[in-house]
Amino acid sequence: MAAFQLASTRELWEFMTKRKVMDTASQQDLVELLFLAIYQDGHLSVEEDSMLDRALSSLGWEMGERRGPSVGRAFSAVREANSSEEGKELFLVERAGRLKEAGHSAVALEWMGKVLASDGFAGNETKFLEHAERLLFD
Repeated sequence: MAAFQLASTRELWEFMTKRKVMDTASQQDLVELLFLAIYQDGHLSVEEDSMLDRALSSLGWEMGERRGPSVGRAFSAVREANSSEEGKELFLVERAGRLKEAGHSAVALEWMGKVLASDGFAGNETKFLEHAERLLFD
């Protein structure tokens, strides 16, 4: 019995510590969701900017490199999507759905939460994060 428990514990540890490698398309989706999230209170604070930099670094993005997510493309897509409630909803549903399908729901919600919480939650940010959570996990 003890050997079985040890094997099960080891398997559980391996399962818990493995993170799926995020491909460039999923990285792009996450960056776009992060940018959409920061639009929710109408401004980008110093704290949000700092946390956004940490998120980008965790994805392996480095300024000056051609690989990884495109920040310029992300801002452009988010500006367009944010021009209407319907566009914003479709944008959120599509990106969250792709991240969920790829198995990246937890990391997406984690970074959105960190970015939004970095300067305190405004009302719209809380609703946005709760909606994103439902899309990522339900």
